[in-house]
Amino acid sequence: MTLTNLKSALAAGALTLASGTAVIAQDLRIAYTGYSTDNTFWIGVADAAAAEAEAQGVEFIDMTASSPDSAAQRDAVDRAIDMGVDGIIIGSVDNRAFDASLDAAAEKGIPVVAVDTGIDHPHVSSLVQTDNLAAAGIAGDYIVDQIEEGKVLILGGSAGHQTGNARRDGVLNAAEAAGHEVIFQICDWQDACAFETTTNFLQSDPGITAIFSAWDPGALAAVSAAKALGRLDDLVIVGFDGNPANLVAIAEGEQSATIKQDNTRMGTESVQNLLAIINGEEAEAVVPIDGILITADNVADYQ
Repeated sequence: MTLTNLKSALAAGALTLASGTAVIAQDLRIAYTGYSTDNTFWIGVADAAAAEAEAQGVEFIDMTASSPDSAAQRDAVDRAIDMGVDGIIIGSVDNRAFDASLDAAAEKGIPVVAVDTGIDHPHVSSLVQTDNLAAAGIAGDYIVDQIEEGKVLILGGSAGHQTGNARRDGVLNAAEAAGHEVIFQICDWQDACAFETTTNFLQSDPGITAIFSAWDPGALAAVSAAKALGRLDDLVIVGFDGNPANLVAIAEGEQSATIKQDNTRMGTESVQNLLAIINGEEAEAVVPIDGILITADNVADYQ
């Protein structure tokens, strides 16, 4: 292709390469709103998404709130729609909060991709996430292998949250199948709740031998509570995310394991899928990404 033809193709809006990758026009703008900017996992998602947008020559507008706030996130989506962006990526705080907003996005023809957590709305064209049920099943199998008897305490996310429910169910199914009683407590992804819940249950129920937190900072809170009660050596504590601080805790023998999510791939592929949809191409409705079990045996490989 000559330089003149290349310029003409770019001016027309997009050029499709032999590999199938689209070169998108420079004037596209996509908005992103993740869970929060104070969470290590979500910082990684946002950084990867921003890097992919830059590589594609697309303006990336990060509208994520500093802390988890479903109302603020819904407002961010509404503002992005009012701005007339070409597409939106949502890593939802509350996946039930967007019905009216997504109706408006549909009316204006603004495609939407979800990352990490599914949103039950027909206008959401693609979901890029860890296969949470399968990954939590790996965590559950690990817990079962580590304990001979006793109860499993699960520290959960928010009620009705798709991601949290899948993580709960993966561990619950494995533990109950092995004959262990499971205690489930909703913690709304709050570290203080994880600490208080762990403290209360360890004080009242000596039969607990394992704790699973659906998010890694909650696992660190459980470690702190168990340490304060002198129970740390008696417990298997497993988290979910693969955050750096948790890898340190695993290396130091305080946390037993975590499930690492590939947040770089999640951010990258959410942008790729959104741009494909904007470009009139097909995108996978669900992109499941495998989770990785990290224990003391392999933690050095991920630090």
